[in-house]
Amino acid sequence: MYPIIDLHEDVSTYFLTFGGGQPLADLGVDVVGRDADIPKYVRGNVRVVFSSIFPGTHTFDVKQLKQKERDRWLPGVIMRYPQLQLFEHIKIYYSLSEAYNIRIIESLKDADEIIKSSDYSLGFLIHVEGADAIDDPYDLVILKKLGVRSLGLTWNYNNRWASSCFSSKDYGLTPEGEELVKHANKLGIVVDLAHASKKTIIDVLQVSKKPVMISHANVKSVHDHKRNVDDEILELLSLNKGVIGLSFVSSFISPKKRSSLNDLINHFMYVYERFGPNILAIGSDFHGLLGLPSVEGLESIDKIQTLLEILRSKGLSESDIRKIAYENALRLMREVF
Repeated sequence: MYPIIDLHEDVSTYFLTFGGGQPLADLGVDVVGRDADIPKYVRGNVRVVFSSIFPGTHTFDVKQLKQKERDRWLPGVIMRYPQLQLFEHIKIYYSLSEAYNIRIIESLKDADEIIKSSDYSLGFLIHVEGADAIDDPYDLVILKKLGVRSLGLTWNYNNRWASSCFSSKDYGLTPEGEELVKHANKLGIVVDLAHASKKTIIDVLQVSKKPVMISHANVKSVHDHKRNVDDEILELLSLNKGVIGLSFVSSFISPKKRSSLNDLINHFMYVYERFGPNILAIGSDFHGLLGLPSVEGLESIDKIQTLLEILRSKGLSESDIRKIAYENALRLMREVF
């Protein structure tokens, strides 16, 4: 089995939301109904997880009661005092690291050693999902010292840095956002454009001197959803030598209530056939589904090798499979770090 790098999992959010609808239990136990835990990582040979910090605060939003794509009600989210949330998430990751011998990935050497280890080992790369907790680009210096190595510019809300994919007006990257991207480049922090608007993505790809990622999204030409990206973006991402981690969120994959594994394969094949294997990666969004249905046949991370087997049956070479499993993500880290 090839090692796996997963570009997006909301591990700390799982604990802060008391399971987020899944059973809350020891991460070292194989829990039925939980989409990711250490035994499942071992079975799937998942070695590196971009472990997200989502610095939102829960609130009440009556509109959430009427969301038809969710199976249950969830609280709304507001970005109030996000810095406090950010530090709480960071503390959780370091606590998990100590409790379960998980390496916090701070360098290419860390990632290389985990991927190449003959004995199983697991690493968390700390990612901030949405730059709302950042007041000044120089804050990235502090965050880097705390272990952050990846930064998303937006979540589903606009902020002072950029416009999100749910914005009613796509104003793209702001002047302050341009400085933030340049500072991330300088510090060797990966820039993530999942949740960003189309103009934001185009603006960043013009500004960034290093490859970027879209950590968890799917393809608009296969399924038209605001969180998905179109062919123009995929072409620009290819020119940037960046990567897209295809997501396992059913509503991003197809119009069905619950998408199948073959529906997800259609997204992989679309990108592969038109843009080649070099931008493809995995961004499951496990622990972050929060009531959204998982892919049928890919309900948990231990089944990830099944995805690779189906891609192999579609005619992808072993070189192609390795790139999707871990090599493209590792190359991105090498070029950014």
